[in-house]
Amino acid sequence: PLQVSSQGWRNNALEKLQPGDHVVLVGTMGDQTRDDMKGRLLGITEPTTEPVMSLDFAIERPSEHFVDGEYKWPFGLMNLRAWSLPDRPLLYMISDRKFGMDSAQGIVRLDDMETAQVRGLRWTEEELLQPTAAARERMQRKYGAAKRAAPVPTTTRRGVMHLRRAEAHTYSMRIIGARPAAFKIGWAFDFGLRAHQFNHSAMPDLGGLEYEPHFHHRWDSARQAYAMEQNLLTRFESQRHPYNNEIVVGITPEDFEKIWNDTVFKMRHQNYR
Repeated sequence: PLQVSSQGWRNNALEKLQPGDHVVLVGTMGDQTRDDMKGRLLGITEPTTEPVMSLDFAIERPSEHFVDGEYKWPFGLMNLRAWSLPDRPLLYMISDRKFGMDSAQGIVRLDDMETAQVRGLRWTEEELLQPTAAARERMQRKYGAAKRAAPVPTTTRRGVMHLRRAEAHTYSMRIIGARPAAFKIGWAFDFGLRAHQFNHSAMPDLGGLEYEPHFHHRWDSARQAYAMEQNLLTRFESQRHPYNNEIVVGITPEDFEKIWNDTVFKMRHQNYR
């Protein structure tokens, strides 16, 4: 999705976007941006006016992209298409304007000369991520949309629940068939559906591993569920699998249960919110 930091900035984008518009993504000059991306044109998207939450997508999110357990860019708009820009030219090669906070947080319209420069670059189309199955199901219930890969067209719907503050669960799943014993740790709004998704890919009926819900703890917000997940993964640091660091191996079920219960107890009594 095209991600922004607040619902206000998303509304700002919605007021400016017209069907068929493209948005150019530019690396900021701050410390959070890699040196080889700073001030460079990185990609282009063709967004829709379909509001989504970034947590609806299985995006790899480094820990530095969170502040106090909350993702920095939680709001988004569905994209129809997206392209990378292999040459990654510097912004000043395209425009001599100075862009301020409006461009850092939202979108600013390019003039005809700048647009022509961008259209003259090499564009490489990229595959789009699709929302998680749980998110698609939620949107289908809300909007009555049939299942499809393309986003639901709309120009009026802007009110999507702030999912970071929705009830969520931290969960563990036993991985049946793994040797030695292995447990998957994560968080989800619907951990039963998450297990179904994992098993749909693993296909245990054909000899694959089976993900069996093990423990779960319900929290008032996704932020709390995420915090417990990270707390557990830190405590299991030495047992995390090298190819999937959300899976812990080499620990007995009894020891796993003790650490799980201890983590729940400490977080509840710290009045974590």
